[in-house]
Amino acid sequence: MIRRIYEHLLQSRIEKSNLPGCVAVVLGSADLSGEGLSRLCQLLDWSRSIGLSALILYVSDDQPGLCRLPDGFLASYPAQINLHTTEDVVRTGTGGPLNVDISLGYGGKKEVVEAFRSILRGVEEGSIEGDQIDEKTIESHLRFCQKPDLVIRAGGKRLSDFMIWQAAYSELYFTDVNWQAMRKIDFLRAIRDCQKRQRRFGR
Repeated sequence: MIRRIYEHLLQSRIEKSNLPGCVAVVLGSADLSGEGLSRLCQLLDWSRSIGLSALILYVSDDQPGLCRLPDGFLASYPAQINLHTTEDVVRTGTGGPLNVDISLGYGGKKEVVEAFRSILRGVEEGSIEGDQIDEKTIESHLRFCQKPDLVIRAGGKRLSDFMIWQAAYSELYFTDVNWQAMRKIDFLRAIRDCQKRQRRFGR
């Protein structure tokens, strides 16, 4: 009962006008086992309840081949959901104001390499001038166009290589609570902590 009251109080203190435009959550491949999948659905519900517009969930593939979701999982969820793997992007969900990207083992190093390969092909074909390649050119060839305002690492002190370009100036939040034990309170604390910070964008 006390936890519910505190949760309600904490959510009431979230400033709707100052929400992060995009939040990324970093997990390990083992986090999807057991309660991990149901926690994923809860995270989407928590994000919708406070009015987030964009959420990115990255599951690092510590053991190649383990990153997967059950067939049809989240197909009926009221959000636009993109499931990213190293091979493909699958769109699911029924649509809604929350846009969700779930990356299963597709890391930032691979993303940047693929972006440069695409740019080089453009140079070879004559559609891109080599001496005009700049940051915007590179960003336009990345699979993920979002730049997360907040990156949450659940149950760890190390980040992965996910979104190494886009998250250069993101606010980082580490929690000792592991993913399967994460509560809405823990998520709200991360959002509230981000709102209290004065972002410097590398300056």
